[in-house]
Amino acid sequence: MPQAKSLPCFDAGSEYCPCVLASLGQCISCSMLQGRDTCDCGWSGVCVCAEFERAGRQARPGREQSTAHVTTLTPLERPRDDYKAYLAEIAVPFSLARWCTLPGSFVLLRPEAAREAFNVPISVMESSAHSIKIAVECRGPKTTALETALLRDRKVVVTGPFWSGLQGYTQLASLARGNTLVIAKGMAQAAVPPIASYIRSRGGNLKVLIGPGTLGLVFISDILERLGAQYEIMPRAEDRNLGRISDEINTGSYHLLVSAGSKLQHQAILNLLSTISEKDRLVSRFVWVSHLTMACAEGICGSCLLAGVRGCKARFDDRFEAHLLH
Repeated sequence: MPQAKSLPCFDAGSEYCPCVLASLGQCISCSMLQGRDTCDCGWSGVCVCAEFERAGRQARPGREQSTAHVTTLTPLERPRDDYKAYLAEIAVPFSLARWCTLPGSFVLLRPEAAREAFNVPISVMESSAHSIKIAVECRGPKTTALETALLRDRKVVVTGPFWSGLQGYTQLASLARGNTLVIAKGMAQAAVPPIASYIRSRGGNLKVLIGPGTLGLVFISDILERLGAQYEIMPRAEDRNLGRISDEINTGSYHLLVSAGSKLQHQAILNLLSTISEKDRLVSRFVWVSHLTMACAEGICGSCLLAGVRGCKARFDDRFEAHLLH
């Protein structure tokens, strides 16, 4: 399916651009490299076509893969026998760690002896000079194999960094100094600390409504307290806390709303915002943590393809384009 239009790409202008998609005529952002006659890239600060020509029409190397050692591994409390999750700290090169501080950063992890088909996209919770911290929930074949590598081998193969774990980044960048409400549930909590750090470092105000989700645990409260971010743990509710969320949105003056959870949560919050837009009051801009299925995270395998768009690379900065994710 051809891409409907050119969209900004998370990798545009980075050391990974132009990528192999350019040489295959499948570039996310450049209509010229898609084989069209006119340019409609919208200009994101770099001309991908010119960079591709300057490079002799050769793609730049993709992300490096490296074997990394697990320095700490902490099991999270198990609410049920079939739920297992861990917090882990992994030693990585500085060149990787320094780019994992951005909101939406994630890496691909797999056991050292496993094929790339076992890659698991994992949000980076925190990053220091030579390490990253992650949270892993072990449910299916991929994460079960990863659990074995974490526990027994104490080393994994890391590929990254990637930045498309958060959609609506332009809204975050422009409104970070205002008031932000984050709704986070389950394992999607792992994506919140970099967002909170970004907002707090810019003098913004932040409140996080946390739901334990099916995992049944809250594991980011210590980080939020350290950052000086206000948070509230929501109990289980029949309406999935939509009443509490609606009250908070209606009584607060939030410039930005961040949804970290499932696509059903994203849609429910968008529905709440649509009712507020009919009233004479501030309407928050919408940012959401991506829930896309990913395998390569480079736009090649097609597992993230939606409406003709390779979602693992494309940037959606208009909240009304969120329907593409449903």
